[in-house]
Amino acid sequence: MQYRLLTLDIDGTLRPSGERVVPQQNVEAVRAVQRAGVKVAIATGRCRMGIPDKMLGRIRPDYWICAAGAQVLDAAGTALSTRTMTNEQMYALVDFFEDYEYMLGFSFDDGPYVYVNYDLQRKREALMGGVVYARDGEDQDRHLESMPFSAFGRLPHAAVEDFQKKYGYLGLRFLFYGSDDGCDILTPDQDKALGLETVCAASGIDPSQAVSVGDGSNDCGILKRAGLGVCVEDGEEEAMQAADRTCPPAAQYGVAQLCRELWPEAFSDARR
Repeated sequence: MQYRLLTLDIDGTLRPSGERVVPQQNVEAVRAVQRAGVKVAIATGRCRMGIPDKMLGRIRPDYWICAAGAQVLDAAGTALSTRTMTNEQMYALVDFFEDYEYMLGFSFDDGPYVYVNYDLQRKREALMGGVVYARDGEDQDRHLESMPFSAFGRLPHAAVEDFQKKYGYLGLRFLFYGSDDGCDILTPDQDKALGLETVCAASGIDPSQAVSVGDGSNDCGILKRAGLGVCVEDGEEEAMQAADRTCPPAAQYGVAQLCRELWPEAFSDARR
């Protein structure tokens, strides 16, 4: 089968942990398959305005599956699909995280805002690359303009049980980044797989013709839905089980190696 769509997670998939930008090897490989006619979509937990252009280098996606599927855009930035949290879901998170002073942020259409414990997030982001992407939202009024797509936070894994005892009826899901205390907080129906469905409908491509590459728990749905789901070798166990196969990790330019394997014609002498 000739795959016609490539969807790519950023953190831990395209970009190794601790690096500020996508390695040039991955950038050039993605651009090569795109020139050969393959559509490319970025599929990430980040909202669109939480992805600086410099982070992706010269990659210019045809589509964006952002905020874990709640914000889907075309290359021009036109929204193809959006889903937001409810007031009740957002306020429950703020109440709980304020009680324990855990860090809490929300992803809006103009970027991420940290509502609780912004200083902790600022220090964490600075350690990861020296650039702070999240804005200080501790005045807690950004949601008065529009509701967020999703939330992100830092809290002990065991604390989720306490939240669910009080607010479990809201259906919010906490997807941790491995053993780290950081997590995405998603609504019940929020999934990158729904974003893939939206992109496929817009592009006229069947999901069976899509290749999806990821590394974390929020990639499981899209890895299962795509015709070929690929997890990087150092990805989370849940993502490994959801994928059809693996590729080398981001630090070894696994996306570039995968592109050369699946679309060798894109790297022929005639296209250089």
